[in-house]
Amino acid sequence: MGLLSSPQRAIRAVLLSQVVMAAAIVGLDLWQAPGRAAPGLYAPPAQGPSVRPYRPDLRPADPAQPGAPAMRTMPEALEFAEADGAITLVGQIGPGDADRFAAWLNRTRPTATVVALDSSGGSVSDALAIGRTIRAAGMATRVADGAVCLSACPYILAGGTERQVAAGGVVGVHQHYFGQSTILPAFMAVSDLQRAQAGVMDYLVQMGVDLRLMPLALRTPPAEINVLDAEQMADLGLTTPTDG
Repeated sequence: MGLLSSPQRAIRAVLLSQVVMAAAIVGLDLWQAPGRAAPGLYAPPAQGPSVRPYRPDLRPADPAQPGAPAMRTMPEALEFAEADGAITLVGQIGPGDADRFAAWLNRTRPTATVVALDSSGGSVSDALAIGRTIRAAGMATRVADGAVCLSACPYILAGGTERQVAAGGVVGVHQHYFGQSTILPAFMAVSDLQRAQAGVMDYLVQMGVDLRLMPLALRTPPAEINVLDAEQMADLGLTTPTDG
């Protein structure tokens, strides 16, 4: 009886150790989650891999607020303001935000000529329209230290007459999503997608950005983001040379 119980005790011990290990892993994930989710997710290119998970609902903590949670919620629609000599665009790019931005400009008549971006992306068509509005107004664009410009946001960045990204800013691209209808036949959906991609390419050419940006985006699945480094952005013309 003692000989039979020994293997059973060994099996129980192995199972118990696996349960304890699983509980420890889950506990570690839960400890990291609230306010600490993916601390390296939006780190500058030199501090992480180029391709990372994409979280449009989160943004890094404000570097000017020590002790703040590692991540903050990204607004679901763009918020516009004028502060410290710049127009700030903060939040996800929702459908209709291009019209809202144009209306805001007409209503407030801001004196700033620089648009500071902090956006995880969203509607591609609205991003292109916002970029065109910025270019028509002769404004510059920038991504400040600690800010992000992901997904569709780099198309707004491209709209600036001058385009700068701080060393601590994070710019990334991935595959476009145009909200294709699931009702249309497959060939029509593909045709619409190709037409939309052609519109993005036309826009980049008009803004003076190299079309080599497109493969970097199209090779990266929507659930991930391809973070660009300073050399890539300068080489592609996504950023412009600084004076001196």
